[in-house]
This record gives sequence, C-alpha cells and structure tokens, in this order.
Amino acid sequence: MTCNQTPQEIPKMQTLTGLEYLKADVACNYDNGNDKKDWDVRILWTDQHEDSLESLLDSAEDPALYYASVKAYRAAQAGQPSGYPISLDACASNLQILSCLIGCEDSAKLCGVVSTGHRADAYTTIYDAMCEALPTKPDISRNQTKDAIMTAFFGSTAEPKKVFGEGQLLENFYHTMETLPKGAWQLNLAIKDLWQSDNLSHDWTLPDNHHVHVKVMDKTNHNFTFMNRPVEITTYENRPTETGRSLSANITHSVDGMIVREMTRRCQFDISANIRVIEALNSTAIPNQMSQDDKMVDILWGHYLESGFLSARILDHLGSNNMGLVDPLVIANLIKSMPETPFEVMSIHDCFRVLPNYGNDVRKQYNIILSSIADSDLLEFITSQIVGYNLPVTKYGNISQQALVADYALS
Repeated sequence: MTCNQTPQEIPKMQTLTGLEYLKADVACNYDNGNDKKDWDVRILWTDQHEDSLESLLDSAEDPALYYASVKAYRAAQAGQPSGYPISLDACASNLQILSCLIGCEDSAKLCGVVSTGHRADAYTTIYDAMCEALPTKPDISRNQTKDAIMTAFFGSTAEPKKVFGEGQLLENFYHTMETLPKGAWQLNLAIKDLWQSDNLSHDWTLPDNHHVHVKVMDKTNHNFTFMNRPVEITTYENRPTETGRSLSANITHSVDGMIVREMTRRCQFDISANIRVIEALNSTAIPNQMSQDDKMVDILWGHYLESGFLSARILDHLGSNNMGLVDPLVIANLIKSMPETPFEVMSIHDCFRVLPNYGNDVRKQYNIILSSIADSDLLEFITSQIVGYNLPVTKYGNISQQALVADYALS
C-alpha cells in the first residue's frame, strides 16, 4: 500500500446480503437472461415486481425454480428458514480456466475473472465483435456463435464450420478469437501440439493427486455383407494416432473437476481436522516410518512444490506427527483463507448451489481457487507430464490479485 492509499481504496469483491441473493435468484429464474446482468439490475427487477411475483409464474422461463425461489424469498421476508439453495454459475468456466492458466488479462476480462465493473458475457462480446467487423449483420444468432466458441475451445473445427460455413464468416470468427480472447486462444492452439503420436494414452496428475488417464481411441470402419446388403460398422480401438484434438478439452475438464473438488473441500471442511492441524502447526516432527497419511502428505506437498497449487486435501492427512514434512506457514495461510464455518455446497459442473447466507463465501472461495491457479505453474506442471520432459511455459502475466476480487467470476 502506498502512503497516500487508504484501506478503503483497496479493491474488494462486491458482497450481497442473503436476502439480496434471493432477489437476484428470483430474477434469474424468471428470465434466464438476467444472470448476464449486474447484481444491482437483478435485485432491482425483483424490487420492481415485489407485489406481482406470484402472478408471473406462468411466464417464467423456469417455472418450478421460479416458484421455489419466490416461496423462499417470501419466507425470508417473514423471518422463516426455507432451506432453499440459490444457484451461482461460473461465467464461461472453460475460458476462465484457460485465462488463469496462461495469465491473460484480456481473456480474463471476457469471463469475469478480471472485473470490468459489469457482469461479463464472453459469448455476446465475441458475437457483437464479429457482427461489427462485417458489412452486414450475419444470419447467425448469439447462441449459435456460443456453440462454435465453446467447441472451438475444446479443439473442434467441425462445429465452427457447421455454424459459419466456409468463407468470410468463418475467417471472421477465427480472426475475432485471435483478437479478443487472444491468450486463451493461443493456449488452446498450443495444446494441440502436445499430442504424442506414439502414445496409447495421455496421462497426468493434478495437484490434489487425481490421476488423469485418457486413452487414445482410433476409429476403424468395418465393411461386410449381411443378407446380400453392404453394411458398415464403426469401432474404436486403443492405438496411437498421428494427431488428435481431445487434449484441449481433457486438460480443461480435468482442471474444472479439480476446482469442483477443491470447492467442496474448502466449503464443507471438517472442523475437527482443521483444529487438529492448527494445534499441530508448531510441531516439527518428521515420521520415521511413513504411514498412509504421511505418504499422502508427502505426495500432495510434492505436487505443491512442483505446481505451486496446494490442494486443501492435505488437511485431511496432516497432524503433529508429520507437520515437519511441510511449511507450517503455508498450511496456516491455507486454513486462514477458508470460510469461518463449513457449509454444504451442491455442484453441477460449474454451477454451485448454497444457502443464500453463504453466497459471499462460495464466491470468495471460487475466486481464491482461480487466483491460486493464476499464481501457479499448473500449466507447466500438466504439460510437462504429457510430453514426458520439462516444458517451460511463458505466461502472459499474473492476474492472481485481480481474480481475488472478481465480482462476477461466479454469479
């Protein structure tokens, strides 16, 4: 902090009350487009329809969820618990992951990892940029463009061709991808070059010791005659191929899965385990004979030293008998970054459902995980395992501090 900077000037994540989260949830369940709007706009929508919420059920996009959220909102107004969990979705999680892995601020602004003052919508931004670059607006919708963007980031060329055809539209699409989410897009293209043509599988281990094993499956067509008619059957065999496109999707999905596991570990932590670890922080004991817990601590700490990302899984295995295997200060900072009290979180891919009063906590934990990825060498850790030798990675920059205070990474 500089001498003329006050604590109030330090950026912070925008927080909401439990009632405000319910209002935002009501608005999103009525009109799914509201989830792409700012918090204040969502809350205002519910305030403006305060007296007619129940009568709008028939016109809601998600009638069942809308009904449930309105009932929960009315219960909260009456001071009654409902047990209703709000939904908070990641803003283009695949783009978020690629942006953090490569440290690209431009890419991160498109998906809410770096705040712009408003809720980002990468798909609409890219679609609008494409349209502006053309002499006339194409007969292509935002949702069609979204399909092309999502699959292109997973290595597909077929879906963009299906949406845009071959010619100016397709060229404009790729030019826009190279210009707006440039870091994430360049990483997506670079990942394709990691393909190992002699491998039967591509394998890597994540910092939480989750092992990824992706077999290389090659398509074979079999032609034969049945009842005097030609028949073709396609089968897949595990054998090496010269090229492949699946690594982009599999790397992103593997990190996505780790994020979900880490969210669960950090939000639904075992209080007794954390207390045990806190009480053991001053210990310097190193076990003579390694137990299963000791071995797992050693493995997870080794992954941290190589990748720079520490999994909260290590807390389940730490104690006074093996604290000497780790740096207690790093462990203390991990515990300090977690919520004060544990709470239940339900996840479906990149959607997290929690009770309204924990909305700030779950968003903060998501930001912390993205920040940790952005500050780590996770990309180099994964790619080096795939190619079988140390593969240095030069990142665009470090967006970890900006990710910590993101307002719409999870919204």
